[in-house]
Amino acid sequence: MSSPLLTPPSAQEVHVWQWDLDVCSGDFDQYWQILSTQERERADKFRFERHRRRFVAGRGELRRILSRYLGLSPRDVALDYGSDGKPFCTIQPPGWTICFNLSHSENAAALAISNGFEIGIDIEQGRPIEESMPLQVFSTRERAEFTALPDTERQKVFFESWVRKEACLKALGTGFTLPPDHFEFDLSIHGDTTPRFVGGDAEEAMHWRICALPSGPTCAGAVAARRMDWSIVNMN
Repeated sequence: MSSPLLTPPSAQEVHVWQWDLDVCSGDFDQYWQILSTQERERADKFRFERHRRRFVAGRGELRRILSRYLGLSPRDVALDYGSDGKPFCTIQPPGWTICFNLSHSENAAALAISNGFEIGIDIEQGRPIEESMPLQVFSTRERAEFTALPDTERQKVFFESWVRKEACLKALGTGFTLPPDHFEFDLSIHGDTTPRFVGGDAEEAMHWRICALPSGPTCAGAVAARRMDWSIVNMN
């Protein structure tokens, strides 16, 4: 599974990788060999074999990609977790600092890699929206905008909004310890955007950039960072 070394992203780039976890599971035995003991233990806790194989394919491919930036074997990529649970590389390449974030939903996986600034990525496969979900995710103003949408647009807009918020929270490293409405968006804007408010603050919102992630027709995705001068480079 050795591959050539990769040039790191510039300070204005975010490298984005996407892969199919079910297709990658064909390399299951090779991925299993490069996982850490802790990752193998976590994999063995999954109840269903499909979920176990997807986890192994996700973490194995993450290690394989990071190894190409680090110049190490995938097995030697050293990962640890911050107090908020966000993973990071404990061994960094000379001259730059890897920041990364991984997301997966069903069989889809996506990885964002940046140079020296925190990044968040989220992908979600479309599915029926539970009645309580808009109440949990949207601010009062967003709920009013969502309610005014035609029924045919609601699923797309809901998951577009969800991945934006999740990507922002993951860039902060907090996950959902902050409420989803900490980041508020104009639901009429599709594609790349900035929040309307962050924690109720319009000035703070101006520091954030959220880019829509190219994905399949049933999947929504977004990448977020608290800086404006960057763009996505698709690596697939």
